[in-house]
Amino acid sequence: MRMTTWTKLTATLMSVLAVATTALAAEASMDHLVISVNPKILRPTTQPNLSGVLTLKAIDAHGAEQSVPISEAAITVKTKVASGGVTVAVLKNGKIIPKEGGVATVEAVVKRNGREFKASTDVVVSPFYRDYHQALVLKLFLGMEGEPVERLASDPTFRKGHEVFCTFEEALEVIRKTDNLTRGIPKIIYLVGWQKGGHDHGYPAWSEVNPRLKRSQDATALASLRWLIREGRKFNTTVSLHLNMVDAYRHSPLWDEYVAHDCFAKDESGNLLVTGIQVKGDDMYNVVYPKEWAAGLAQRRMDALIKMIPELKAGHTIHIDVFIANRDGGKPISPWHAKPENGGLTPEKYVETQRQIFHYWRDRGFDVTGEGTGWAHPPGEHFVGLQPMSWWYSWNPMEVPESLGARGRTDRDGDGDFRFGSSMHGEEIWKQDKDTLPGFLGMFCRTTLPWYYLGRLDRLKVDAGAVHYSGGVIARTEDGKKIIRKGPFLLRENDDLFVPALWNPKEIVAYSRQGYTDKSWQVPADWASVKQVTVQNITLQGLASDKTTVPVIDGALRLTLKADQAVSIVPAVRSR
Repeated sequence: MRMTTWTKLTATLMSVLAVATTALAAEASMDHLVISVNPKILRPTTQPNLSGVLTLKAIDAHGAEQSVPISEAAITVKTKVASGGVTVAVLKNGKIIPKEGGVATVEAVVKRNGREFKASTDVVVSPFYRDYHQALVLKLFLGMEGEPVERLASDPTFRKGHEVFCTFEEALEVIRKTDNLTRGIPKIIYLVGWQKGGHDHGYPAWSEVNPRLKRSQDATALASLRWLIREGRKFNTTVSLHLNMVDAYRHSPLWDEYVAHDCFAKDESGNLLVTGIQVKGDDMYNVVYPKEWAAGLAQRRMDALIKMIPELKAGHTIHIDVFIANRDGGKPISPWHAKPENGGLTPEKYVETQRQIFHYWRDRGFDVTGEGTGWAHPPGEHFVGLQPMSWWYSWNPMEVPESLGARGRTDRDGDGDFRFGSSMHGEEIWKQDKDTLPGFLGMFCRTTLPWYYLGRLDRLKVDAGAVHYSGGVIARTEDGKKIIRKGPFLLRENDDLFVPALWNPKEIVAYSRQGYTDKSWQVPADWASVKQVTVQNITLQGLASDKTTVPVIDGALRLTLKADQAVSIVPAVRSR
């Protein structure tokens, strides 16, 4: 018995000595320090109790790892990028606690044997309800009444004859076809011109739905709009509204009240300032955000809209168009109010109010998307951490991750930068033909399909024009060709795409702009066990009934596609 006890004690001592020896060896040979935070993206709105767990590792010259206690390090957390320079995150009890939207840098300093080792990593606080980097965000134009001014007469949006372009009932058919073409990807569609008079009419009021868009079986247009929002969910689509908080018109039912509260922009002399005209006989004016906010009028119209259309709350998103803080060149929206003696409402004061507006919407359950964040705002103001998605993207993609600032359509005339991809607009395609949606499938495959895939990855660096992503994915030009690859797995070669549709369990979408014959494609690593696949055409009415079975040989399959053809590829189900 005594020998057994002594043996156990000896073994224990040797184990302790071994651990101590290993620790001393690691301390002596420490080459560098590595810090990580898990998870790297914190979502305080949807996961309020989630914090980031810190891990420190000492790496020796041979690559061996040794854990380092957090208590041994000096940890700092600093805001890297956020609107208003707010505190993005703090350290508490050894964990990273999210505070405001943005990116924070976490740095650790460890001192050993007279040497100082530093390591840092970024943590993202995404305070949004929706993941915009994993949703196709679109706009659907419904109509606009009035005679356009001459300079806009040829513009598709303002063209005469668009008094009613798409009713609520017709909009659902557009949504259904779009869902078929996009293989059920999560979608957000903002309705443009849903209010009385159509596009940009009636502002600042949002209180009446366009009666010309109603369904015959509904008592009111409001009932039809609420029906559309509910029905859209059946097609993986959140239907929401395109709003405007800056424009105003004399025919608005709120005109006199806003005049009484001095909420409209004025010129240097104090006269109401006409800022433009789109429809003949209908001058446009601008709202002074700080005045409207101070009077409680902005809050009132937001609350009234949510109460009027409660279905909006389930979608958690709204779009504010032309959410500007100044005019081109930094000129104030209201020169009169910008004077110190009249309030000193400079563009910076507008930005302060805009931040309050973002938070007010969020407190009521809504994210606010918008247009180019760097446009018509003071230099450097990009609403990072406040605005989750932007058309005509202007964030630094290597500074602001896609999960914090998602790319809507980025190029008015083309497909944008293939190395990143983008979401779409949709609106200009539907205006051409809302029945056949010409070109929609091709643009979706060339831009949004690879963007969705890349949006899940970390952007590591840009080197000689190549964008390097986590997981070994690279997007670059090779031999004059636009290439996205993960080792031998090729996702893009010019306008030929072969991309996993990651929103579905196991599916690849292949597309070709020019068409090809008998082209070989390597399948992804997680398809290694797949021996044959089923291929079906993607159409407006869903997957075509005709199916083709294609073998997978040595991890590759061969396809033949016509020009502008897209197909769905799934593992074939073998019959017994």
